[in-house]
Amino acid sequence: MNKLEKALDQIFTHLTRKEKVFLKHLAGKVPKDGVILEVGSYLGASACFFALGTKKPGQRIYCVDTWQNDAMSEGKRDTFAEFLKNTAYFKEKIIPLRGYSEDIARTFDKKIDLLFIDADHSYKGCNQDVKAWFPHLNPGAIVIFHDYGWAEGVQRTVKEFVKPIEKRSGVKVENTYWTVI
Repeated sequence: MNKLEKALDQIFTHLTRKEKVFLKHLAGKVPKDGVILEVGSYLGASACFFALGTKKPGQRIYCVDTWQNDAMSEGKRDTFAEFLKNTAYFKEKIIPLRGYSEDIARTFDKKIDLLFIDADHSYKGCNQDVKAWFPHLNPGAIVIFHDYGWAEGVQRTVKEFVKPIEKRSGVKVENTYWTVI
């Protein structure tokens, strides 16, 4: 682990070290000029590990969040300034889109090569994110869900909406589920 990765590893997150390294690995599979989009960016740890994995100059990571902790158990607080501070090293690659996921999806005009959903873990919330963002996926896109191991809403959404259309059997890495659509 280099000095930069060690520093980024200190950003608070519910991702394990193994999950962060895995996100970095999956980002490396995104094609040139590919688009990574994450829903639920919180403090920026996952965005930074995606950025570490991108090696091609045109790749961008779009981070969708209200940064108001709407679905977080810790309660309401504005975390946007903290996110910007934590992701500053990658400001050319990381593009924050502040607002509610469904609203942003309506006007998003790019095709997505990697989608990471780590927002509202309720069935309703996760389902809304899938319905909002799946139409933007490129064929063969990587789709990742965090908190699959414990969040019943995430598990149910994956079972009902993802597994029937995945191109390969999904894989669980600790608390993260990923597949190709």
